[in-house]
Amino acid sequence: MSAGNSRRDLRLKLEGCSTFDDSEDEGVQEQPPIPSDALSSLDTRTHVVVELYDTERSYVESLQVLVTKYLEPLKNPENAGLLDTALVDEIFLQVPALLSHHQVFLEDLKKRLEHWDLKQKLGDVFLEMFSKPDVIETYTSYVNNWKRAREIIKNAQQSKPAFSRFLEAMAREHKGKLALDSLLIKPIQKFPKYELLLQRLLKHTDPSHPDHALLISAQREIHEQLLKINCTEREAVELEQLREIEGLIDGLMELVSNDRQYLRHDLVNMAAGGGTRKERALFLFSDLLLVTSIKRRSGTIKRPLTVPLQELEIVRAKDENLRQMLVEIENLTEDISLLNQINDISWSLHCSHSQLDEVLKEMLTNLNKQLVEQQNSDSQLSCLDLTLNTSNGLQNISVMFLKPDKRASWEETFNDAKHKLAISGDRRPSPELVTAVPIRKTRAGLQFTCAAPTIGENGKDVWVCNSDGYVGQVCILSLEPEPTVTSCNGVCNAKILCITSVPGINNSIINDKGIHSSEIKDDQNTIQFDSSSSSEDDKSDSDEQEDNKYAVGASVDPVATETLEEPSDVQQSTMWLGTEDGCIHIYNSSDNIRIKKNKYKLQHGSAILSIIYLDNRVFVALANGDVIIYERDQSGGWNTTTPLTVAVGSATMPASKMIPNAGKLWCACGNTIKVINIQTFAVENVFTVNNDLNKPITCIVILGNGVWLSLQNSSLVKCYHAVSFEFLCELNLAPAVTKMLTSCDDIIRQHKAACLRVTSLLACKDLLWIGTSAGVILTVALPHIAPSTVKLSSMPSIIGVPHGHTGHVRFLTNVEWHISTLDVARHSYKSKPEQRTITRHLIISGGDGYEDFRNANLSEVAGREDSTNHLLLWNI
Repeated sequence: MSAGNSRRDLRLKLEGCSTFDDSEDEGVQEQPPIPSDALSSLDTRTHVVVELYDTERSYVESLQVLVTKYLEPLKNPENAGLLDTALVDEIFLQVPALLSHHQVFLEDLKKRLEHWDLKQKLGDVFLEMFSKPDVIETYTSYVNNWKRAREIIKNAQQSKPAFSRFLEAMAREHKGKLALDSLLIKPIQKFPKYELLLQRLLKHTDPSHPDHALLISAQREIHEQLLKINCTEREAVELEQLREIEGLIDGLMELVSNDRQYLRHDLVNMAAGGGTRKERALFLFSDLLLVTSIKRRSGTIKRPLTVPLQELEIVRAKDENLRQMLVEIENLTEDISLLNQINDISWSLHCSHSQLDEVLKEMLTNLNKQLVEQQNSDSQLSCLDLTLNTSNGLQNISVMFLKPDKRASWEETFNDAKHKLAISGDRRPSPELVTAVPIRKTRAGLQFTCAAPTIGENGKDVWVCNSDGYVGQVCILSLEPEPTVTSCNGVCNAKILCITSVPGINNSIINDKGIHSSEIKDDQNTIQFDSSSSSEDDKSDSDEQEDNKYAVGASVDPVATETLEEPSDVQQSTMWLGTEDGCIHIYNSSDNIRIKKNKYKLQHGSAILSIIYLDNRVFVALANGDVIIYERDQSGGWNTTTPLTVAVGSATMPASKMIPNAGKLWCACGNTIKVINIQTFAVENVFTVNNDLNKPITCIVILGNGVWLSLQNSSLVKCYHAVSFEFLCELNLAPAVTKMLTSCDDIIRQHKAACLRVTSLLACKDLLWIGTSAGVILTVALPHIAPSTVKLSSMPSIIGVPHGHTGHVRFLTNVEWHISTLDVARHSYKSKPEQRTITRHLIISGGDGYEDFRNANLSEVAGREDSTNHLLLWNI
């Protein structure tokens, strides 16, 4: 093709796509496309140049939209109420400068292309553009500000409805229906595209071409600049990817996180009840797995299950035949690879090798046939079994991949993600202290004993119990709008030892057949999805008679004899308080205890040591060794007249602590742990954690396969396996506590170290919180413990929290609640406002005084606050 023809055809292309006039959508009027005969006459290098020009033109158009449709209108005095001018400048920081740079760059490209011939150069234009310090500084500044701009937009959408409506209107006007955040991400994505386009241009540029050396220099320059901003750019792209996935899946909220990366997605088949399998999509991320269903007609993707990776384990194949089959497939694959190599080498022979070719061809045909038969003959090669650790025990998940290599690839990615997740625990940020709330004592000697958050619709309060041995007091900590103590009132004349929240029953899920569930489990505890119906029949008369044989005369003397039968009554959540004199006081969670008495009072013959709610029952541990079980009656209220009584411990070794795990009830009785089946109330397992009867278990938490506990007057935390009950590790807290007390007075430090012991434990979001008698609070990133783990590969690190208490840490509790917000135009294809739910987590410690251990000996108020009980609140 002659230079004249090339120039003429390229001019046709330019005239068809590069005219900039105002239009209704975004200031650009599209012209008719280039004729196909003209386009077909261009060489490959020129095609790449035209593509490069097109992408640059489109990029400049997007920058123009940001300036003319967003920045300028938002700064117009007529729209002053939409958003503060300073925030507008922060959102669009460097956008006008980027537009200015790229308008010049686009014009330079256009001039070169208008005078195009086969020897025309572009490398010098790129070098001039991307070697300018101000261009790189502009990009670096923009990328560093991108996350801040995104936060401003998000907050403004939630707090300023008019601003949300403005964004929604602009997104509808855009010809591509792109929302603001989708336009703002374009400069982040642009730099890598330049490098790829230059690589393509180099591929089709002869080394003798005058542009070749310039293109190499330009590529090197862009690559070096890309490395400088690559980390922030990669993070931005990953966040955008998460947002896109979040928009695709109905009902999915809060997927976007700085610590989360999308890894892959796969189409699989999973059990769906009745022996059938249904198609599902697995979305694998760095810390969780999404299992979604897909409606073929509408293309809707729904999310029936979200699973943290730390709760999932791969079940290794134990069948020797399957192992042998995998070995055979691996051998066949290796043989085929070797024969292909031999075939390639044979072509370098100078002599005739037709006979060798025939033999190789025949062998390859046979081996490939065997490989296909092996892969297709047994679906086990494509099947992967997983176990999910739930509150109801270990559940099986069977996944059938389309091909064995897909299964193997997914398994490798899954294991790699689990490994990275396990070693990333020590790098997590420190908990953020929200506030310290003092609780003034209305009586001398009042100390915190326990606390629990309310649940249900009004789940934004925490009930904090104080006692001096003679009076029990409850303080209500309201978390919204700011953490504030709204009331402190005496409720009984005894020490409150324990408290728990019990949910009300939801009538919408009750019918004559039982309670519906979105996840159905078969007899083998295999999770199934989207069963047509799921119900669980009520207990038969024979079942009830069988259960009642465990009722052995519980010493219950209800003060009130009515049952909770009103529908409005049973739907309310309640707070159950256990006291030293054997009373259980029951309040509605929404009651104002200042003016309302307890709605129910149950009297027992021994002190109430522990109360927990599990599987629609309330379990109460007494100091005489018995565990009382309250169940709901037919109306949904609590049967308080004939509870069940099970002898779990004794008066010398009562169940001082109870905790639910995998559908079982774990009871700490002295120096032993007893695992109770809550259906038969039989003791299934017993294991001893210490040979000294005088050192009972005082604190215990379970997360995943790890059981973490402490003994009386001990500064050690022990870890046992929740399945095998094997001892895994022991943490000595003394060095970490001593380090935190460095700035304290010598006498105080020595005294606290001499009587150091664990006073409370809490596990929340893969973090173990440890309260001590020294007032120091410690955190431990919980290691990954698999069902087959026999020992930890490394000891977890113990990190001190800078803020704590002057005296003992009396309790630790966590609060989770959901905040509904309005999110507008989060995604390019969604124009209607969306109701979102944000989950917040707070850790609350209660203790004597408040201490900042970073400068404990410099605090003037420390001494004055020693006697004031404090609640410390952390965000995690």
